[in-house]
Amino acid sequence: MGTIFAKELRRTRFGLIIWSAVAGLVILFGILEYPALTQLTASMGGLGAMEKAISAIPVPGQLIFGVYNVNLSSAIGYYIVMYYWAGLVVFTHAMYTGASIISKESRDKTAEYLFTKPYKRGTIVWAKVFAALVNILTVGIVTLALSMLGMLPVTSDAGVYAQILATGAGMLFTQCVLMALGLLCGAVFKTYRSGVFAAMALLVICYCLMFVAQYNSAFYFLSPMAFFEITSVAFHGLNALYVLLSAAVIAVCLYFTLSLYKRKVMVV
Repeated sequence: MGTIFAKELRRTRFGLIIWSAVAGLVILFGILEYPALTQLTASMGGLGAMEKAISAIPVPGQLIFGVYNVNLSSAIGYYIVMYYWAGLVVFTHAMYTGASIISKESRDKTAEYLFTKPYKRGTIVWAKVFAALVNILTVGIVTLALSMLGMLPVTSDAGVYAQILATGAGMLFTQCVLMALGLLCGAVFKTYRSGVFAAMALLVICYCLMFVAQYNSAFYFLSPMAFFEITSVAFHGLNALYVLLSAAVIAVCLYFTLSLYKRKVMVV
C-alpha cells in the first residue's frame, strides 16, 4: 500500500500546487476587494444603500454570487462571501480528486500494469483513498490558513477567527463527502472521462440543491454542500446530526467503491 500511496502523491503533486495556488488567488482577490468595497459603500451613502442594491438582484442571482442573506456590515459577513468563492475551487478539487484518482489508470494506460502487481484491489483503493485525502486536506488547510490571514486587515476580533475555524472544519467535512462521492463515480464508470464527467455533473446538482436549501432555510440534508451551511456553522457551530450524516455518506460511498472496483474492468 505504501508504494502505491507514495506513487499517487508524486503523480498529483503538481496538480496539488496548482489547485492550492488557484484557491490562494481567489482569496487574494477577496482581500484586494475589501478596500474597493469600503470605498464603494461610502460613495453610495453607506451599507444601507449597498444592501438595497444587492436586494435589487433577483434571488437566484444572489444565491449564485453568494450574497443571499449576507450582512456585509460585519466582518463575518464579508468572510462568508469570500468563503463561497474559495469553496468553488476547494469543493471542485475534492470531487475531481476522488473521481480522477480511481479512474486515471484507464486514461494513463496503466491499468493492466497495476493489476499484474501482487496487490489486492482493496489495497489499491485504500492507497488511492489516503492519497486523495492528503490532497484535499492540504488544499483545505491552505485555503483556511490564507483566509484567516486575509481577514487580518478586516478585523482583529478573536470571535470572528473562532467562527472561521468552525467553518473551516465544516469545509473539511464537506470536502471528504465530495471526495467519497467522486470515488464512487470513478468506480461506477469504466472510463476516466465518463467518471469525471459524472462527478462534475453531480457537483452541479449538489450546488443547485444547496441553493434550494438556502432559499427555503430548510432541506439541508438534500445536498452535502448544505450539510455545513456556512452561516449556520459560523453562528451555531457544527451540527452533530450532519457530522453523523457525513460519516454515513462517506462510509456508504467507500463500501460501494471497494465493491465495484473489485469487479471493475478497466477500458485501456
